[in-house]
Amino acid sequence: MYSLDINFLKDRHLDTTTKTTLITQARGPSLKEQLPLIIGGAVMVVLPAITASSLLVLNQLSSSTEQRIQQLDNQLGQLSSQNQSIEEINAKIEQNDQEIQSLVTVFNQIRPWSAILNELESKIPANVQVGSIAQSDTEVTLGGYAMSYDDLNDFVLTLQSSPLLNAEQTVITTASLEDFPIETNNAPENVEVEFPQGVKYTITTAISDRPSSELLQEFARSGAIGLVNRIRTLENKGVLKP
Repeated sequence: MYSLDINFLKDRHLDTTTKTTLITQARGPSLKEQLPLIIGGAVMVVLPAITASSLLVLNQLSSSTEQRIQQLDNQLGQLSSQNQSIEEINAKIEQNDQEIQSLVTVFNQIRPWSAILNELESKIPANVQVGSIAQSDTEVTLGGYAMSYDDLNDFVLTLQSSPLLNAEQTVITTASLEDFPIETNNAPENVEVEFPQGVKYTITTAISDRPSSELLQEFARSGAIGLVNRIRTLENKGVLKP
């Protein structure tokens, strides 16, 4: 017979404890920790140098600016002197222009009386007699006789068409039928003479206020050659515009 031997072994708990001891070596501060100190030191070294350089640059700029200001002041003084001279020249030019314009105005207002008389004479119809002509400033008064009222009206219309006279101010102021003034010193005695009647009139007119430069043709036609030549000379020199 066979026999079976069984050994029951108790469970064993093997406690194995391994102790590890870490030894840390002592070390100094890292670069990151030292960075603020490095930056601070650099600033302490660089800042005085920057300040000194800045002061040097500022001094140079200040000196250059003062020189530039002095140059500008000198130029301003020269310009002020030149400006004063220019103003004096302009004042003289303006004075000369005013004197020339005054002279031009005088020429433009001249109305030769000879030209007015020639113009009136050329406008008198055959059936109208002018016995008197009087002038007061620019007003002209004519007096005389006309054969009829129609002849008198024609005379007025002719005067109104003259460029040397003011048409609106050319009017009949008086008109009446009267005997013609005929001398009868040699008339026989006891003979009754009947005198023809006519229209005794008074006409007032005014010299035109148009500039003489616009009436050169009329003045030339009426014989005022001297005035025409003077005005044309002013036009040729550009003083008077045609």
